[in-house]
Parts: sequence; C-alpha cells; structure tokens
Amino acid sequence: MKYGTIEGLSKKDPFKQGFAQIFNHTKDNLLKNRIRILPESIGEPAALLDFLDYDFCLAFKTDGTGTKVLIADQMTEAIRRRKKYQPREIERLYECIGIDLVATNVNDVICLGATPLVLSDEIASGHYTKFTDREFVNGLYSGIKKGCDEANITVPCGESPTQVDIVKKNTVNITGSCIGIVKPKQKVILGKDIRSGDAIFGLHSSGIHVNGLSLARKLIEILPKGYFTKFGSKTLGEELLTPTRIYVKPILEMLDKQVPIHYMSNISGSAFRKVSRAKKPFTYVIEQLPQIPEILDYLQKLGNLSDKDMYETWNMGLGFMVIAPEREEEKMKKIAKKYKTNLLKLGYVETGKKSVVIKPKGIIYE
Repeated sequence: MKYGTIEGLSKKDPFKQGFAQIFNHTKDNLLKNRIRILPESIGEPAALLDFLDYDFCLAFKTDGTGTKVLIADQMTEAIRRRKKYQPREIERLYECIGIDLVATNVNDVICLGATPLVLSDEIASGHYTKFTDREFVNGLYSGIKKGCDEANITVPCGESPTQVDIVKKNTVNITGSCIGIVKPKQKVILGKDIRSGDAIFGLHSSGIHVNGLSLARKLIEILPKGYFTKFGSKTLGEELLTPTRIYVKPILEMLDKQVPIHYMSNISGSAFRKVSRAKKPFTYVIEQLPQIPEILDYLQKLGNLSDKDMYETWNMGLGFMVIAPEREEEKMKKIAKKYKTNLLKLGYVETGKKSVVIKPKGIIYE
C-alpha cells in the first residue's frame, strides 16, 4: 500500500497543468492595475503578487488539513457513545485541527521570505448541525486562535458553507487561504542564490503533521482498538492529531538577524523530495537524518513499508528545510532553541543532476 497510489499523485498532474494553462491565458489581466504575478514564484510554495509601482510583494497561498479531521470525527463518535465524558475530551481533538489549518498555510508563505498577515478559512460541512456542535466549534475556535497567536496573524473573514450531498453529514472539509508581505522586494527568497557548498539545515517536526494521513488512517483503522490503541501515554489517535509545528517565529527572526537564507521548503506532501524543490539543478546530499518521530517508526513497521516509501510519504522528523551558508549554523541554532525547536545540519548542496541523495539510507530521488 503506497500513499502515492491512494492520492493518485501522478494521475493529478494533467489537472494541475490545466490550471497552469489558465494562468498563462489570464496573467496579463492584472497589468491594468500595475500588478503582475512574479514569474519566478510560479511552482513555489506560494505565489507572489508584484506591485509594480511599490516596493513590496504579497504572497498568496491556499491549503487545508486534508483527511486528518476524520480521525477527530471517529474518536468523537466513540467518546460520545460512552454517554459520560468531559467536553474537553472532544474539544482538544478539534483544537489540534485548528492549529493545523494555520500551520499549513503560514509555513508555506514564509518559504518566500514573507511575513504572514491574514488567514481566510472555509469550513464546509454536509449538514448545518455540525456548526451547532459546541464541542467541535469550541475546539476549532481555540485551535485557530492558538495558531494565529503563534504565527502573529488574524482571521478577518471566512466561509461556512453547508454542502449537502457533497460533504458527509458528520464531518467537515477544512481549508484556508493566507496572505503575507515581503517588503522590500529585495527580501524575496526564490532560490536564485543557492550555490554549491551551501548547507542544508532542518527544523524538526512535531510528528506526522498533515500529510500522509490517508495512508496512516488505513493502517490504523484495521487494528482492533483503532485510534484508541495505546501508544505510550497517549492513544494512536491522539498522537496522530499532534498539531503541526508553526515555524514563523524562528524563520522570521533568522531573516531579521540577517541570516542569508538562500531557499526554504516546508516539508509536506512528497516529504524529502521537497528538499530539491528549488528550480536550480543541484544535487542535495543528506548525510545526517533527524530523529524519526515514534509514530512514523510505528507506521513503517505496521505497514511493512520500505525506507524509500517512508521518506517520500512522511516528513520523518524533518518539518522545515533551510538552505544557507554553513557559517550561519550557530546563529540559526541559537534562534531555533529560543523557540523550543531543534535545528540540525543535514547535508550540503553540490553541482550535479537535480536529485536528493539520502546517504544513510542509500536512497536517491530524482
């Protein structure tokens, strides 16, 4: 069982290419307002709106929490069948999802050197009663507020459509869009300064984050106790719902303190393949790997998955990647530690065919 097969990753490429054609046909519509989409930002984690008469760009991104919410939904149903429970048991499940919504968007926006500003949410359900479920609502509100405080953003607008017969009655589809600002334009980061000899640094993940959950769910739902299977001091469901780490504060402080960052990548879908996301044709050599979260080690054994499958499906402990000169390591480590996250030098960039080489595992992604 492979995540790429479940998601149909390669099968969706023509659909994505269709939107690229729409963009090419419509991009000049902005010019009458003296705005353009910065061409170099196409294919990056966010798009940049270049205001031609002003010295700033706006970064724009849309993302969501995927199928992770289904874990909270199933656990909620089981908890409520007990009749006696504390509301907080359910609220904290959806609080994690609220944080994830913020994280998935802001972590992409900062990759281009942008400071996140605002998030617009869309919470779609198949029945209006989901929006009157106080435990769901309170938990989601709490998580979004915590995420916004961590990212220093706000939520000025959103949408809560009831999509009867499209979304199932007892669940929600959660997505959002984020805007950030890069000012002045010279601070935009798009990988043009990457050079052979640069170091590859990683900020640790908090767990599975929001990618590869469709596969994780299929593996765990066949267990006798499913998400309530004990996993250390938690259950498997609780561990999977651990919120995505938000990297805004350490990254922005690195930029404020003049760390010459050459490229950044939020390690989400495709996992370690994202290390080579930059357009320049370099080889990215990984010599040291971050500690693998216990939940991902558990899933590998449960699904009998190869290392090659694992490192292109889940983050494997790498939540966010930064490419910068090696001399900046100590400064970056100090900043990361201030925000209670770990920074690890993973490897280096060298001239060669565009690929990711994971030496400790003997894996090459091209």
